[in-house]
This record gives sequence, C-alpha cells and structure tokens, in this order.
Amino acid sequence: MSQSKAVERVLASGYLIDAKAYDLITKLPSDLDAESLADRLVEQKAGATGSDRVITERDVLNALPSGPPPDEPKQVTAVDASDVEVISDPTQAIAPIEAYEGFSRLFRDRYSRLSSILKGRLDAKGTMSVSSAKSIAPGKKAKVAGLVSSRMSRRNVVEVTIDDQSGSLKASCRDEAVSRAAMEAPLDSMVVMEVSRSKAGQLYIESLALPDVPGRRPTVSSHRVYAVLMSDLHVGSKMFLRDDFMRLLKWLNGEFGEADIVSRVGYLVIAGDLVDGVGVYPGQELQLIEKDPRRQYDSVAELLRQVPSRIQIVVSPGNHDPVRQALPQPAVSPDVAESLYSMENLRWVGDPSYVKLHGVTFLIYHGKSLDDVIAMTPGLSYHRPTDAMKLLLRARHLAPTYGKRTALSPELRDFLVIDPVPDVMHCGHVHTYGEMNYRGTLIVNSGTWQAQTSFQSNMGLEPTPSVVPIVDLSTLEAVRRNFGSGGFPLS
Repeated sequence: MSQSKAVERVLASGYLIDAKAYDLITKLPSDLDAESLADRLVEQKAGATGSDRVITERDVLNALPSGPPPDEPKQVTAVDASDVEVISDPTQAIAPIEAYEGFSRLFRDRYSRLSSILKGRLDAKGTMSVSSAKSIAPGKKAKVAGLVSSRMSRRNVVEVTIDDQSGSLKASCRDEAVSRAAMEAPLDSMVVMEVSRSKAGQLYIESLALPDVPGRRPTVSSHRVYAVLMSDLHVGSKMFLRDDFMRLLKWLNGEFGEADIVSRVGYLVIAGDLVDGVGVYPGQELQLIEKDPRRQYDSVAELLRQVPSRIQIVVSPGNHDPVRQALPQPAVSPDVAESLYSMENLRWVGDPSYVKLHGVTFLIYHGKSLDDVIAMTPGLSYHRPTDAMKLLLRARHLAPTYGKRTALSPELRDFLVIDPVPDVMHCGHVHTYGEMNYRGTLIVNSGTWQAQTSFQSNMGLEPTPSVVPIVDLSTLEAVRRNFGSGGFPLS
C-alpha cells in the first residue's frame, strides 16, 4: 500500500489528518509498510471524539515502528498539589437509583459506553443488533455485539448467550481457540462475535473478542520523577508490618542512600485498605490491636506525616475502609479520617479514580472484583494478579460480573468502564505483587504491608508483603524495593 493509500484508508475510517501529519506521511520511505501504519493510526485514535479525532504529526511519529526519538528527561522540578490532576472521582457524582430501574439504567449506560469503544475496533465494523443477527440465512455470517449473559461448557461444547436491547442470542463454539476466548470472557462483559448459520439452522461462533485496548505509546513525563505505589496497609491489624513500613519511611527520607531515586520521588499512591477496619468479617476483633476506626486512621496519619512533605500523597479506599462496600466507593469521610484530611500534601479520591501525575494518567482501583475474575476464569490465580487485571483491561470494565462477590451500586452512570485507557493501572486487594506491560499500559498490583492472616493461610494464599514498585514517570519502567527484614536494615 502506498503512502497515499494509507491516507485514504485513515480518512475512510472517519479521522482527519492535519497538514504536518499529511506532509510527514507522504515523505515516508517507499519500503515502509503503509498498511500497518494506517492500522496503527486508527487503533491509536480508537474511541476518540471531537478534536481528538484529528491525527497529528506526533501521532504519526508514535505509530512508526521505531517510534519518535526519545526526549532526554529533564531534571525533576518541585512537585506540589497542582501537579495532581483528578480526572475522574465518583465521590461527588454518586447518585444511586433504587431497585430494578437503577440497575436497568446502569446496564444500559454500560452497554452504550462499551459500544462506543467497540466502534473503534477495525474488526467490529458492520456490527448488527442481536435481533438482526438471529435472522441471518443459512450459509451467511454476521457480526454482533452484546453483553455476555451466560457461558457454559456442556459435553465439551461451549455455548454463549449475549444480550442487547433488542433481545438475546445463543450460539455454540466449534473451534478450540474460540471456546477458550468464550470461557475467558467475564459474565456481563461486552463481546463482539462473528456468527454463522449452518444449513441445519444452528448458530456457530467463528470469532469472539473483548473490546480491548489499542496498541499505543503511553504518555510519559518530560521530567524524571518517580511515583511509589502501595496498597493494603491494614493499620490496626496485629499483622501490620510496622517495622517494614518504617524501613520505607527511612528510605524516603534518604537514610538508606539511593539519592538518585529518592530525591526524585514526587508521589505516593495508595490504592485502598489503609486500615484493617472493624466488623469486616466474623471474628475480626480478635485480629485487631485497635478497634476504633478513627484511631486506626490516626495511626496511619502518624506514619504518613513522616513522608517528606515534598511528596504528594494520593489515597483511595478499599473494602476494609469504612465506606460503602458497593462500587463505586466514595472517598472516606473527613469525620472518620480527619487526621489525614488535615495533611496538606494528601489528597483523597474515590474508588475507582483517574488522576494525572506529571501528565501520566493513573487508574487507581482497589481491586475487589479480582476475586470474581480469578474464581470464574480458567487459568487465573492469586499468584499472578496482573493476568486478572489484564483481563479487566481487555474487557474495558473493572467489575463486569453482577451478582457475585463484588457488590455494584445501581447508578445513573457506570463509573467502572475503563475509558480513557490509562498509562498506569494500579490495584491492590489480593496481597500479591505483580507488574506487566500490556499494549502500552503498565499494570501494577502493589501487594500488601500485612503478614499472612489465618484466613489467608486456610485459603492457601501466600502474600508478598513489603515489596514496593517505584515507577519512573519518564519511562513508565518500575523498579522494586523489598523493605522486609531481608532488605534494608532497620537500625
């Protein structure tokens, strides 16, 4: 495909090209794979609206196989509260509607938002409604999208039922790869399927895909500044690893050297479960050294005040914090966590929330739905939490399955749809550390600061405590530090 054909293909997909981008494309070497370039440009802009649908010179540079020439990161400047930009926080927007009407509107909004995301996929062009797809003639094929209402394996045949506002459609898989994709798709998640009708009238699934994220180059900071990620402190629990946490504080204060990194730490992001809470599970009081949640937060504040004031702290709640259990969760109330709200360098947000740190977009989510995803998806386990997180990213939804362990609130808007695509996806909850990069998004589960509890021991869960990812925002590469007893000495 020539460069001019690449331009035509991008324009035919509904995008505009500015003058500088057009000039760059037309001057590219003749041996460049222009077809792949056009596909990457369209994928990069998937789901964009308004002026964001204009392809710029920078978009073309990002889409080239070698990418744009890297800029040398600048020396980090002072970080202050203005460098923390909250893009989305459900705290003030939560407006639940009771009973059936509320959940009906929630799922209609979910369907609408995920349908818009699907429109950016090249293989989702020409998708029809369920009612239309049900009437295709024998020997014909059709693309159809809907929410998965059931998926089951019966006599080695996987059957999938999807719904949209026009009705329900059931089809069977006859290919092993398609069967695996079907069993991996979370219940109530959006999928796009190509179906065919046999001469006998049976509907078969030829392919099945989640909305997914396009391959992209993430936004990085022009300054070399680091973000320390953590979650699941569980302060108030007898199992809180205070000595390990004190090693972290000493490290942040430069007592263990590593000035090249420590001096550039600008952010500390905590994804929930700051405290162990009270009454979270039967018999919990036997595991607590402090049973008053306000005093638990006072203890957290006592620790976080030892973080250098130049570091901005962003905190969201988890299922052990004293907020409602249904997602989305608002930020913890000042009435309970007054000691934290009094800290000038600390910002509370709800769960989930989007924030920008030095221009890098973080999706902060505690991760309660990872329990459902791991339990219901073959091949997933608590030992590799990033695999489950990647599945949620591919589904473009943080808690797709309704009616299991994860409570959902019947809201007017589905705050759990993953849009926009984050540069960093940060979760906790499962108490095991993990990190991976998926299509340009850094996925991190930051483990815990709590030793193995009796409940976890009975469940065979092995936590990986006191291991901290430290993310360079100029490269989105993470380094790890172990603040356990085998790591830095505590003098």
